[in-house]
Amino acid sequence: MFQELKINGIVLPRPDSDLDFKSEKVKTEYETEAGTTQVSVRRESKLTISGDWTLTGKWVELFRAWAEMDSVTVFCFYPIKDRITEHECQFVINSEKHIRNARAQLSTDGLYQMSVTMEEL
Repeated sequence: MFQELKINGIVLPRPDSDLDFKSEKVKTEYETEAGTTQVSVRRESKLTISGDWTLTGKWVELFRAWAEMDSVTVFCFYPIKDRITEHECQFVINSEKHIRNARAQLSTDGLYQMSVTMEEL
């Protein structure tokens, strides 16, 4: 079931398939001066959202702009917490493919398929 997804306050169009939510605990290990290994586990999970979209040129430009930013603010329904949460994420375009030219789409400059990942910082 699709849950609304916002990036920097803009509601994204429905993805081609269900979004993939992954969560992992962040674990850090370091060695002390005495030579012992210390482990730090952050209890808060790190969110990763992956999805595929078929988009018009306007959306492609927006996705490309987000990919160039250091971070974006993602608002989504987070299944693990069972509520809408806010996350600072890196927006990465994994693949981009032009699938239809503008003549077939009267009011756009074509259609594109994009696969993206949003990973919490």
